[in-house]
Amino acid sequence: MSIKNDSALAYRIARYYYLDNLSQSEIAQMEQISRSTVSRMLDKARAGGMVTIDIKMPVSPLIDKLEADLKAALGLSRVIVVPASVSESNESTDETVVQDLASIAATHMTELLKGCKVIGLGWGRTLYSTVGYMPFVEPDDSRLFIPLVSNYSVRNRFLQTSTIVSRYGERFGAQTYYLNISGVKRPDEQRTESEILNIKQLESYWEKMDAAVMSLGTPLKGKNPYHSEVARFASDEERERGEMLSQLYYANGTSCWMGRDVEVVAFPLDKLKDVKNVICIAGGLDKAEPVIYAARNGYFKTLITDHLTAISALEALAKMD
Repeated sequence: MSIKNDSALAYRIARYYYLDNLSQSEIAQMEQISRSTVSRMLDKARAGGMVTIDIKMPVSPLIDKLEADLKAALGLSRVIVVPASVSESNESTDETVVQDLASIAATHMTELLKGCKVIGLGWGRTLYSTVGYMPFVEPDDSRLFIPLVSNYSVRNRFLQTSTIVSRYGERFGAQTYYLNISGVKRPDEQRTESEILNIKQLESYWEKMDAAVMSLGTPLKGKNPYHSEVARFASDEERERGEMLSQLYYANGTSCWMGRDVEVVAFPLDKLKDVKNVICIAGGLDKAEPVIYAARNGYFKTLITDHLTAISALEALAKMD
């Protein structure tokens, strides 16, 4: 009984193709086989684990320096700078910067969240986009993803925290917990008993949280697309420096709720200082100032940002000093 095993042929063809850079037609001619057989052998080599592909960002002295300088200037535990594929940050390039940032942030998330069991998630376009680039990892049902802020808006998917929590839970094969409550509540409205219990359970998870991942927003200046009712101050010293988890924050380390006429359930910013591992993914248009003040206020320990924002932040810090 004859047994045919073409593993050696598949291996040889894979070496020709991937290491010697020969075309499939050249390999077919060398081996005196059809081009379709070459293609089939390459599929076999990949499926059989003979070929593994490892894609890495190239080493960049500029990026390394930006990371070191920003880490020192802001007193952070870690800074990851992503090289944006545009030369400047403006309204027309903002989406490209966000996708560049999200795609690289996704490659770091498994490592950054290693060992963390209760993980809070914020909202926003960058956080939403990041999970879309993440691979599915080995399931771990001892891990729990929870929202840091309730859903907001019935049309903007970037503000649907339940969706973001669900997507991260799927990628990590983890448990998830949701806030099944009205996204916003007027001061004169009453929560139902089930909503109150839902919120209390989330707050108990917040107390056990050992990691948080979030983004941040720009100073409002009356143009924020998510909210219309915002706090107003007269002087530059008192104006808001950024937004995070539906809360405005200021240069002196204080914060307040963004809306005056609605109540959003959210993790208080001042308590972020007590969470062991807080990761901020933020970049794109006008994010330098919000990053600086959020870091100075101690809201996060790890920053992932693009190189344009990093340069802008360092220039702004130099002027402040």
